[in-house]
Amino acid sequence: MHEALLFLHNLVRWLVLAFGLWALVRPEPRPGAFFAHALTLQVVLGVLLAFASPLFQGALAALEATLQTPGEARYFVAEHWVGGLVALGLAHAGLGQARKGKSRARLLFALALLLLLLSIPWFRPLLRL
Repeated sequence: MHEALLFLHNLVRWLVLAFGLWALVRPEPRPGAFFAHALTLQVVLGVLLAFASPLFQGALAALEATLQTPGEARYFVAEHWVGGLVALGLAHAGLGQARKGKSRARLLFALALLLLLLSIPWFRPLLRL
């Protein structure tokens, strides 16, 4: 189960980035909806993955020690999912602005995409096959 969720989470990452670029280039409701909803799917997969991941569960068990020690466990327990949730909020706010025809949509999509790029674990394999 863990490996399947990890594969899906990794695959959807690329869809989210592609839709994010599309929404950045064309800050309209359709591209914004694809970006925001793909990111929602990514966050749901991430939450499911957290419950199935031995790394995340072990780090949660030793939460205080994990947060004081920089490394992979701290990254996934503290920074990775927080960046994803904040980016999700920004993407949905951008979608709302795009539906109203406001120019702020591009800024919100750009901030969401930037935060996602900072939250992706680039030290992990880019494709899991």
